[in-house]
Amino acid sequence: MKDLVRYPGDLLWEALREFPGKGEVTVLRDEGKGKAKTIIVRLPAGGQVLPHSHVAPVQHYVLEGECETEGKTLGRGAYRFLPEHADVSAILTKEGATILMIYDAASG
Repeated sequence: MKDLVRYPGDLLWEALREFPGKGEVTVLRDEGKGKAKTIIVRLPAGGQVLPHSHVAPVQHYVLEGECETEGKTLGRGAYRFLPEHADVSAILTKEGATILMIYDAASG
């Protein structure tokens, strides 16, 4: 993959479709189905991502706000790693949150 630079003014925000929830997403990098991908998800106040699963490992980094998952509150700067084949519990936010999500390529 070539060098890639994205600026805030260049980002296109769309409704969440890749996994169930209420919010919007912008794609920073997408190397194709089953390959690496980097997105930013913005959840509005009361927004959520419903439970789902991933084949490959995924990383979450909270850029703004805070969210709750598995009884834990993840605030700005919190990092979460989920291994391959992990079930992702609901992610809820009362005041809104922006989360960087990095998907590794699926193994095999």
